[in-house]
Amino acid sequence: MPLMTVCILIASVAFFFSWPASQTQAGGRLSAPFLEEKTPTIAPYAFVKLCVETPRECRTKGGANRTQLNSRVERALVSVNRSVNKAILPGKDNKGNDAWRLSPRSGDCEDYAVTKRKKLIDGGLPPRSIRLAMATTPNGEAHVVVIVKTPTADLVLDNRNDEIKPVNKVDLHWLMIESADNPKRWRWL
Repeated sequence: MPLMTVCILIASVAFFFSWPASQTQAGGRLSAPFLEEKTPTIAPYAFVKLCVETPRECRTKGGANRTQLNSRVERALVSVNRSVNKAILPGKDNKGNDAWRLSPRSGDCEDYAVTKRKKLIDGGLPPRSIRLAMATTPNGEAHVVVIVKTPTADLVLDNRNDEIKPVNKVDLHWLMIESADNPKRWRWL
């Protein structure tokens, strides 16, 4: 691993451990690095279609609720985020035909997110701690990312950049998140 990558990882971990645990809102953004799950809701329709086409991706989940951060996990998060961001070319679904696909040649945010989620779980991270979340971008576009729940922060893996950030350090307005136990169930944020 190049020295620069090691230095970035060390700085990122040190930064994660320095956040306050307050849940107050500041300027419309979370001040704490954790998402607060609220009432149940139904999964996005295109995700339900993915479950029908690929039932393995929607099985009941097991493992810990939070992934313990260590050097192996940090390397996996960085590697999966970068490799999937590089492997999938940006593209859009046809209007009225939203599809969430695993490892396509080109795709939109949902395709990046479900591919990252699968690779992290296949890589041995606890499935209950790897979740999909829907949000809106500053310009109001719907956006899907992967959330990795850790003891120190809920981390965001986003196709818009290779940097892994806590939920309170991204420019997203959170809407809903996949349930820890059952991917077919989601919760409002």
